[in-house]
Amino acid sequence: MEVPGRPRPASFTTALQHAASRDPRRQENDPGEDEEEEEGDPFGDGSFGADEQLGGSVEASELAAVNASLSSRSSFSEGSAAEEEPPSAEDAKKKSEEEEAAAKERAAQRQVLAIEELVQSERNYLRMLRLSTVTIRNNLQELQPPPADLDSAFLDIDDVIDVSNRLLGLLDRQPLRPGDPLFLEALCESFLGLSPDIEASYREYLARYSQVTLLENSYKQDEALWNRVVGVIKSSAPDVNATSLSFFLVMPVQRIARYPLLLQTIRKHTETSHPAYALLERTAHTAIALNYRINEYKRFREVADKYKKTETLTMKDKIYRLNSHSIAKKTARFSQHFKHETGMAPKVGRKSPPTCP
Repeated sequence: MEVPGRPRPASFTTALQHAASRDPRRQENDPGEDEEEEEGDPFGDGSFGADEQLGGSVEASELAAVNASLSSRSSFSEGSAAEEEPPSAEDAKKKSEEEEAAAKERAAQRQVLAIEELVQSERNYLRMLRLSTVTIRNNLQELQPPPADLDSAFLDIDDVIDVSNRLLGLLDRQPLRPGDPLFLEALCESFLGLSPDIEASYREYLARYSQVTLLENSYKQDEALWNRVVGVIKSSAPDVNATSLSFFLVMPVQRIARYPLLLQTIRKHTETSHPAYALLERTAHTAIALNYRINEYKRFREVADKYKKTETLTMKDKIYRLNSHSIAKKTARFSQHFKHETGMAPKVGRKSPPTCP
């Protein structure tokens, strides 16, 4: 099979064919005519010159493309080098000042949010206490028969409601908003002024809270009574997902422990240059000290109540409490007392202090 050769340009092939078809004898007899044909040959120098010009234009365009690529690369490298240059001291200072201003603005916004949380949560807390002591308590007393010792579950909570209402009254009296710098000062002064009353009311309530839980557990022993109590709670507070009295009565226990956390959050987002910063720091420390003293008082009352409690034990309960250790201890004590009384062992009395001569 014959492989076709590489195609040649049309002008070059035509010119060869034309040259081969010429008669050599005619060339010898009439040289002038040959010269005329050479002058008028369309496939001569003019055809080959066009090809050379086309090739030259292609090379020129390729060279221009290469130069453009190199120039773009050099400009990109110059731009990258310019970007990698370190900023000037003035630009760095300006950027630092902008970042510092943005950080201060964020801290101020968080401070306002923390103050609003303290005030708004106090309002919600007071609303829930009033709901439990007025609406729920009155509806439970209308049950026939009403739950036993119901009033003892709400002892000392009126004092807690009173001190919370006074705190909000002092804040509402100020024509200020939480975003005002003077509002923080008013908040701290109000809390510090009421701190003795806060401690007195909350410590009595927390000291008796264990009795509240015992009373609620006694209600749960009577299933019919407890179902009626839960029904009254749900109908009295349909917007609150509450199913027990302790849901409301535990709120003062949680609230007094939350004051230090809220005040410390406000202090965290307050600049030390704030005019009320020192007062805020003092208020936060006061809230922590209040919780410590209230817990100590509660612990003291629990220990005292434990020793004052008189148990009425039956003979069966006393026998159940006996074990080998208690029997051996009581036997040894009785034996020693018997020996002292019978003279089998001398009594060890208290020595009198030596007298001066």
